[in-house]
Amino acid sequence: MGDTVRVALASRGFEAVDLGWPPPHRSAEDHRRRVAPARARVGIIFGDLTSTRHRAEARAVVEAVPLRWLLVVKDPTDPVWGGMVEAGAAGVLPDSVGLDDVSLALTMLLAGEELLSPARRRRMVQDWSESQRTDAHLAGLVARLTTREQEILALLYQGVTVAGIARRTGVTEQTVRSQVKAVLRKLEVNSQLAAVAVYRRVLGGPR
Repeated sequence: MGDTVRVALASRGFEAVDLGWPPPHRSAEDHRRRVAPARARVGIIFGDLTSTRHRAEARAVVEAVPLRWLLVVKDPTDPVWGGMVEAGAAGVLPDSVGLDDVSLALTMLLAGEELLSPARRRRMVQDWSESQRTDAHLAGLVARLTTREQEILALLYQGVTVAGIARRTGVTEQTVRSQVKAVLRKLEVNSQLAAVAVYRRVLGGPR
């Protein structure tokens, strides 16, 4: 993808360098040293960024390298991008936009213009902060589950039925139903679908 984007931007008169995706655990100084030879003023991060690991790696780059960063992502409405904005990102676009929109955004950033109004920036950071608090609350609820209850929740997430869980765990269906009720009560939800949504958010990776 990086080489394709580089060629597309070159066709619009931008001099672009593809640095590839950074390996995990790279230090801030390593990030800066890697980008420095490009003498860039604006950076673009392309990718789904749906996994916790990729988001953390992208944020590390934004924090470490003082460029005007543009994120082109699958879902720009996700509150997580408020954290990126707080870290220094200048704007977020959906990956469905065309080259014209990306070119316009780059031109604005190179000219020192802002892609986000101060109000929009504050709102994004606020939404991210609220999302972080919700994540912490849900993580605390999941921590209340016993090991067996977490196993039951994981199986529900995988789509295993109550009967299937009973066969896998060697207990009766009535016992499994009681365990599921305990899981719902501790997670403060009223349905298995809601419990699975909590699992996905806290333990299962991307939302």
